[in-house]
Amino acid sequence: MRPLCLLPVIILLVSACAQPEPGPTPTVTVTTSASEEHGGTRSPDPTTPNPTTTHETTAQTEDFARERARELLNNEIYSALGLELDLIGEGFSREDARRAVDSLDVDWREQAALAVGELSMFTMNSRVGMMNDLQAGGFTREEAQYGVDNVYVDYYEKAHAMAHYLSYNMDYVLFEDIRQLLIDEHGFLPEEADWAIENLHPDAVG
Repeated sequence: MRPLCLLPVIILLVSACAQPEPGPTPTVTVTTSASEEHGGTRSPDPTTPNPTTTHETTAQTEDFARERARELLNNEIYSALGLELDLIGEGFSREDARRAVDSLDVDWREQAALAVGELSMFTMNSRVGMMNDLQAGGFTREEAQYGVDNVYVDYYEKAHAMAHYLSYNMDYVLFEDIRQLLIDEHGFLPEEADWAIENLHPDAVG
């Protein structure tokens, strides 16, 4: 046997076992900002509104509301409130509708006068009835009063028409009952009611 031949191998093994184990590799943390990661330029927040765009959109909406208000007014008789409510009904905001109506050069008292003329063709209103209908349509009391005072309506004939209506639609009604209804329920003046009864169709029940 030649035991000495193993000596170099044993020396190498011992040498390898004697070497210290390598320690952990140190970790280096590098912090970079979002702007550095994207070439040094910070992107704007997409949720932030552009002031210029917002202003332009608001102005366009107000212009559209104003034009729509003019269109409606050219086709119908409106109070200021009635026009504003119709604009809101079409989808405009209350603020845009109000600004649109306020920007119009309109005499709302004259609109009330036009409304009286329109109502007189389709109703049997007394002055009080006219006032009530105008205010229900959004006219102020002052505007309604102007309309009633400045449009001629024969309220005697209106009372007469209402008396006929009541006499034909109420059973066994007396003239005095009709007269009282004209005054109390429909707002006619006593002299208008008297004239209506005096000229009531003779086949009415009395």
